[in-house]
Amino acid sequence: MRALVLLGCLLLSGCGTLNPWHDERAAIARAAAREGRLVIWSATDRPAVAQLLADFQRQHPDIHIDYREMPALPVHHLAEERARNGGEMPDFLWSSAMDLQIKLVNDGHALRYASPEHAALPEWANWKNEAWGVTAEPIVMVYNRKLLGARRAPTSHADLLRLLESGAPDLRGRVATYDVANSAVGYLYLSQDEAASRLAWPLVRALGVNGVRLFTTSEAIISDVSAGRSVIGYNVLGSYAIAEMQRNPNLAVVLPSDYTLLTSRIAVIPAKAAHPNVARLFLDYLLSKRGQAHLVAKAMPSVRRDMAVPAALRTPEQLRRAIPVSPALLVVQDRLMRRRFLAEWNRLIHLDHPAPGEDSAR
Repeated sequence: MRALVLLGCLLLSGCGTLNPWHDERAAIARAAAREGRLVIWSATDRPAVAQLLADFQRQHPDIHIDYREMPALPVHHLAEERARNGGEMPDFLWSSAMDLQIKLVNDGHALRYASPEHAALPEWANWKNEAWGVTAEPIVMVYNRKLLGARRAPTSHADLLRLLESGAPDLRGRVATYDVANSAVGYLYLSQDEAASRLAWPLVRALGVNGVRLFTTSEAIISDVSAGRSVIGYNVLGSYAIAEMQRNPNLAVVLPSDYTLLTSRIAVIPAKAAHPNVARLFLDYLLSKRGQAHLVAKAMPSVRRDMAVPAALRTPEQLRRAIPVSPALLVVQDRLMRRRFLAEWNRLIHLDHPAPGEDSAR
């Protein structure tokens, strides 16, 4: 009987013996307060996460946040160079270039941490407790309603290919997508399209024939379509598309009906982070329901299984093709494969001289 009473006491938080995990989290919080600083390098626009950062700051007023926004490719190159040469590393790397984040992990530059939020995530969103997917965002198409009627607008990759191959003069020099040779996420999305569909390269060819406009960010592609310089934008982040659609109702967002890629912004805590406990604390917050709610509010669908997808980005389960947070992404970073891939891209995309897009790499 005494054994049962003791067991019951151990299971209750009020009996003086804390749950071991609760004890560990409390220790992390105390250590984080002593560290007092969080340096984040991120490819996510600061306005999109400003409320999230402010909420974390309110919960932890002793922690100063240094949020440095930069393009995905420079995030990776700088982190790789610092890790290799012993320079000061950030505490938190947050990037939509999933394959590049996985490469950092595979090269031994990540800290392993088993977040208590792990149980709420799908299996594809975590690799070795070193790389964490924090969103599940559809890759979409956009078009300008003033320039393209709903009847002609593509609803799938096959529709887009047919439209581009029709030779419609109003599309010539007025279709926009990523400059895959200079955009980390553009390269990732095309590599996943190639894995998902035999239409990937015919689409690239059709884009080239139509004098595609090339950009290095989703924001730039969407802005070009929203302003009417381009009619259609291909393979952009749904969260940015929805945000622009709310500002400009002439912008329409299409979730492809044949398959919809789901991408994730991957979080990594560098092995040489100066403030690792603050980073652990921030990762727990980012993956929690409270943190995820701030991302959902900015149309970045939650990676958690227990949170609803924003209505504007909801797509049938059978059409979702999540890009896994896994070493499978390393294949597209193989040097020979990358060289072959980009050679094919350059051959097909420059079948015509594209109209000038955005010059600076991002």
